[in-house]
Amino acid sequence: MKAQILILLMVVGIGLMTSCKRDDNDPAPEITINGTWNLKSVRGGLASINREYKKGDVKWIFNETNKTLTVANNIGNDNAYMLPSGTYQYNIDQTGKSQVLLVNNTDYRMVILSIDQNLVISDDMLDGFTGEFNK
Repeated sequence: MKAQILILLMVVGIGLMTSCKRDDNDPAPEITINGTWNLKSVRGGLASINREYKKGDVKWIFNETNKTLTVANNIGNDNAYMLPSGTYQYNIDQTGKSQVLLVNNTDYRMVILSIDQNLVISDDMLDGFTGEFNK
């Protein structure tokens, strides 16, 4: 009798362990540029700068609905990489695997290196600056 109960418990235990799995149908979180991004750092250029910024020093607020970028630049324009405060139209041009952020059509052009919890952009046309933003 003890053997039968032990076998029954083992079968039930194995059944419970194999039936408990993560649901693979959960959608992956959507990766979007929409929202507020705070400039964290700017690196590169001919002078090989490496500047860190505090949250709120420079904010980029993307609105995907009306395709606007609102910039709140509270530290001024200490290099050509930064946009002055204001509201701009933007587009993201998808060419192959590359995404290019175009502000005011082509006045400001940056290659998007990644978008997740950080937004990393690089100017492939100027001096090789790379900026990192956090949400």
